[in-house]
Amino acid sequence: MSRLTEEQEELVLKHFKETGSIRQTAKKSGVSRKAVRRVLRQGSCPSAPVSQKRPSKLDPYKGKIGFLVRDKRLSAVRVKEEIEELGYDGGYTILKDYIRTIRPVPYRKPRPPIDHPPGEEGQMDWSPHPVTMGGRRTVVQTGSIVLCFSRWLYHRHFTDQTLESVIKLHEMAFQELGAVPVTMTYDNMTTVGRHVGPGKVWINPQFKSFADQYGFRIVILPPGRKERHGKVERPFHYIEHNFLEGREFQDMEDLNRRADIWRNKTANVRIHGTLRERPVDRLVRERPYLNLLPHEISGRFFKKVDRLIHTDFCVAIDTNRYSASPNLVGQTAEVRLFKDHLEIWVNQQLDAKHTYVDGRHQRQVLPEHEAIYKKLSGQTQLLKHAFLRLGKPALSYYDGLKKHRGAAAGYHLQRILSLVDRHGADVVTGALAHAQRYGAYSADAIVRIIKGKGHRKNAVVTAPTPENIRDWLRSCAVEEQDPEFYDNIINKSHEEEE
Repeated sequence: MSRLTEEQEELVLKHFKETGSIRQTAKKSGVSRKAVRRVLRQGSCPSAPVSQKRPSKLDPYKGKIGFLVRDKRLSAVRVKEEIEELGYDGGYTILKDYIRTIRPVPYRKPRPPIDHPPGEEGQMDWSPHPVTMGGRRTVVQTGSIVLCFSRWLYHRHFTDQTLESVIKLHEMAFQELGAVPVTMTYDNMTTVGRHVGPGKVWINPQFKSFADQYGFRIVILPPGRKERHGKVERPFHYIEHNFLEGREFQDMEDLNRRADIWRNKTANVRIHGTLRERPVDRLVRERPYLNLLPHEISGRFFKKVDRLIHTDFCVAIDTNRYSASPNLVGQTAEVRLFKDHLEIWVNQQLDAKHTYVDGRHQRQVLPEHEAIYKKLSGQTQLLKHAFLRLGKPALSYYDGLKKHRGAAAGYHLQRILSLVDRHGADVVTGALAHAQRYGAYSADAIVRIIKGKGHRKNAVVTAPTPENIRDWLRSCAVEEQDPEFYDNIINKSHEEEE
């Protein structure tokens, strides 16, 4: 890189002082632009001439624009119309950019959090959601009701937003809740009511009659008060992304049945992001402040009966049988009977929802219960085959287990097999023969016998068989189950014994 002579540097400075342009200076001096910049960076550059600001077509009208924006609060489109009448012939973009710099930022009055006393208010609203139903994408109308204090959520899906659907949504929510809030609030909707003028609200007479029957007050929120209705609007995103998304449904009945279970097993028992409590726990505190259902309504639509979940994992209602989860066999369920359906509750959790079957002596099994039963049956058969490998005592003892323990036989097989893995086949088969003589058919009986006999002080414990139960289970049906599943069968039983 050749350095410029003093004469060249002086010439560069002279021409730059005259033109103020690096390009023109390089051209007149006969040097490169890099050389010109190098000379200027040395600090001996005279200040460039101050360039005159280019006049704007807006300049003659800025006073008028300011008046129209600040005082009249006109939009950029309206401002352009006004100043065009005065002779403005410039563009819209330059006008809009200028207005953005002078328009005052609106003052937003801070609002304190809205206080919702327990039992005082519930909110209802609609939202459309796309779902996959019957193998096709369709849109359903999701109606939701939320209690503002506890955030207890009820939602149901419909094909429309008619008055009949609105009333049905309220009926089912209040029946499940067993109570009614003092006030229900709504956005403008013709099925319920709307604002028709300053201070004037029209209420749908049919819905007003329904509200009077249930004893709650109707409040129609004024337009532009979205924050006042946020308790019911925000959960729609939660419903869409945590329940509907990624699931396929057979029909509307299947959709609503699974929605009921999801709501009671997930939505209302989660830790609420804002409250940091479970809605069901806050509902306990809110219940005393809710209004009870009118007696004539609660008696006509709903009653409770206790039923045992039998070995066919069904409860009996009026000669017909309705399925519950197979892993609940032997427990007592609270069956809630509604006008058009029944619900099976266990430990205060909704387990199943059925529509009534036609006729008598019918058995209705839900698809998800059938799938659970098939899975449990496959595991039970595997345990049975492993158990029968213990020999003749195991065969006769298994028959007794089936007779005395029914569907719970698989649980006892699992525990007894864990004893084989720990103490050896000879010890367990001896205990089986001893237990059978006394008609004791349970895993607990085998444990007591082994602890009382096989593990007496100084007693000799027979070593496990060369091919132990754990290895045999792991060799079975590898393609259908992860091998770790069979380890879990044994390990879980060991933990229970300890």
